[in-house]
Amino acid sequence: MPNCGACGKFLSPAGAAACSVCPFKFHKVCLGLTEKAQMSKGWLCPNCANKSRRGGDNSQTPVKNICGDTDTEAAPSGPEAGRPISVSNVNEQPEVAEVSEFRREFAGYMAEIREFRKEMASLRDSLTTITSRLDLVEQRVDALEKIPKKVAELELTISQLKQELNDRDQEALLADLEIGHLPEEKGEGVVQAVTVLAARIGVKLEEHDVVFAERVGPPPAEVGGRARRVVVRLSRRHLRDELLRAARVRRSLAAPDGNRVYVNERLTRPNRQLFHRVREECRRLHWRYSWTKRGRIYTRQGDGKPIFQFRVVEDLARAFGPQEAVSN
Repeated sequence: MPNCGACGKFLSPAGAAACSVCPFKFHKVCLGLTEKAQMSKGWLCPNCANKSRRGGDNSQTPVKNICGDTDTEAAPSGPEAGRPISVSNVNEQPEVAEVSEFRREFAGYMAEIREFRKEMASLRDSLTTITSRLDLVEQRVDALEKIPKKVAELELTISQLKQELNDRDQEALLADLEIGHLPEEKGEGVVQAVTVLAARIGVKLEEHDVVFAERVGPPPAEVGGRARRVVVRLSRRHLRDELLRAARVRRSLAAPDGNRVYVNERLTRPNRQLFHRVREECRRLHWRYSWTKRGRIYTRQGDGKPIFQFRVVEDLARAFGPQEAVSN
């Protein structure tokens, strides 16, 4: 099998460049040509071309090996003197320049990659910071969303506590009475006035049965003005109940000035305000009955109608309809 006349390596006849004078054949790459290059029929190898130009055999003249090193070697003497030792690598410099350019481009790419990595690291840090802040915001939003529920629970608890306190205060008044429109005189004895009133309605009441009796509220602005109400605490509850029953039987009990004197259970301030609103609604809607019993407030539209009990303002809508709650 033939070898390349330049590099000495195996040579395929199909892709070889054959000299038209000598028997040597060459790789096209070793001659600085491409594999697709077409060779003319009269092509001469570098040695034969030198002989043709110089007019003699110059096989002893060293030639450059295109596929080998750039350094030249002296041709050996002897039987192999006619064979070229090396051929010049005519496109070594372009390849070196191309490699250098590739290295420069690669270095530029690496610098860009390093810069990109720095930017990615900075972006990752920023994203971590933003994520932490978002988590904090979500925690605050969750806390804010829970506030209305907590407020509602606290308001309900406060309302329940107020109701419990009101019930206890009302229980403390189970032996108390409230008398209205009882004529008021300067320097009067309120206890004596109460015992006289009890005698008028048929109940015997001694002064020692009265724990205290006093008028409440600001004094009238002028003489003969509206009398202040009287609150009375009796020593025993059954005396209070007896006075209430007698007063309800004699509803026509009147004072000397003609005003009707009424005797009711003494209510706490919240219950008294609630009872006032219940009576106002009964008058507006023409309900017949409204009363109190042991501190509880009741109403009924008429005979045979259901009885409603009131403990809080919200019970008004349950008894009289939602329009009452809206109007108030």
